[in-house]
Amino acid sequence: MALLVVSGGMWLSVVNVSIVNVALPDMAADFDSDVASMSWTVTGFLVTQAVLLSIAGRAGDLYGRRRIFVGGIVVLSIASLGGALAPSVATLVVARVLMGVGASAMAPTAFAYAAELFAPHERGRALGFMSGVLGVAPVIALTLGGVLVEAAGWRSVFLFTPVIGLIVLAGAAVVLPASAPDARRRSFDASGAVLAATGLFLVLIALSRGDALGWISLPVLGAAAGGVVVLAAFVRHEARAEDPLLDLDLFRLRSFSTANVAALASAGALFGTVVLLPFYLTAAVGLGPATLGVAIAPIALSFVVVAPIAGRAMSRVGSNRLVLVGFCVAGAGCAWAAAAAPRADYALLLPGLVGLGVGLAMSSSAITTTAIWGVPRDRLGVAAALPNVSRYTGGALGAAAMGAILTAALPGGLAETAAAADVGRGFRAAMIAAAGMLALGALAAVRMPRVLGPAALPSPPSAVAPPPVPR
Repeated sequence: MALLVVSGGMWLSVVNVSIVNVALPDMAADFDSDVASMSWTVTGFLVTQAVLLSIAGRAGDLYGRRRIFVGGIVVLSIASLGGALAPSVATLVVARVLMGVGASAMAPTAFAYAAELFAPHERGRALGFMSGVLGVAPVIALTLGGVLVEAAGWRSVFLFTPVIGLIVLAGAAVVLPASAPDARRRSFDASGAVLAATGLFLVLIALSRGDALGWISLPVLGAAAGGVVVLAAFVRHEARAEDPLLDLDLFRLRSFSTANVAALASAGALFGTVVLLPFYLTAAVGLGPATLGVAIAPIALSFVVVAPIAGRAMSRVGSNRLVLVGFCVAGAGCAWAAAAAPRADYALLLPGLVGLGVGLAMSSSAITTTAIWGVPRDRLGVAAALPNVSRYTGGALGAAAMGAILTAALPGGLAETAAAADVGRGFRAAMIAAAGMLALGALAAVRMPRVLGPAALPSPPSAVAPPPVPR
């Protein structure tokens, strides 16, 4: 029951990434906004989570996971009500950022609870179940979002979260056990959080405004260069901080570093695709809001079917093989979608969407399992958070980059007034970029150690065993 509750909270955080996607075309038309600007309703949510996930994971380790989990649900629900009342794009983005603050508490507490509550030989099934639950989230979000937009307008999609939030809060109060807080360390790395947020924001601004202002214009180049410099300063600061936001020592584990690169690449391709699909399916294929969610749902349904199977298969084939094969399948799906895009035929596009979903579902739980392999129990919250930091960072970067690629192909950047051929060419270029991201993830999978399942968590030989001493 505790696993159901924490999975429900994490499911709700993923719902709020996806449920707005169906409404993006209507939001853009209502506010007379271009694709790149409108994508910040997704990007702002993702960046906030990317910055705060490590803080939430650390806070759960230090102060108790149930306290952080409940606080996240409350903030997420209240901010969602603010989104329903937003009078402009700017205020809507602010509401989405605040929703990201609340949602950031979900993933690290959920994965840490799974590692804490289940014996090593049961963790594979627990993580597979959580991956399946997360796979259901976009299906329900996209379908429900389309129905709500069609029936009551885009603002109605923000009224879903408070209702479900109350149910999750009731479950947390009844069945969620309180974890013992760690009283040894009580400080947060506020300077690191500011540097990370500033660096990511500058890079994303450069990506999202490059087409409008010119890729070699001074503001865009200045923002990109400034973002790189600030992120470098963040890494330098974390290496010296007594209590860092990002525990760089974890990256000395090859399992952890390769899993985070794979998480970054997979999320960039997935989130970028899901953000752009509503614009493509509306402007090029001609679908309406009610059918839009159903058309995108095959990606998420692939997670529902494949993720639990992949979680069980990991103990036989190894996590590295699952990730490598999964990324190859997903990359082939993106290539298929790129070839089909100019035809504006959904039936022709569908195999590519399924391939993307199946491939990423194969790799999802394997990436998380590999990342937390051999991590000490008192660092599980942070270690479980960091792959999700990579996912949300990759998702934000992927959405911004692919949104900029699509915008570059459209007159004025407005999908609803562009010709179907222009939208098709832009979406094709964006899917080629997604395939490139997955190729990067496949290279990381080649370097990934072979983890046969979460039962190996306590003692990975490559991570903790000393070299043999000659006799």
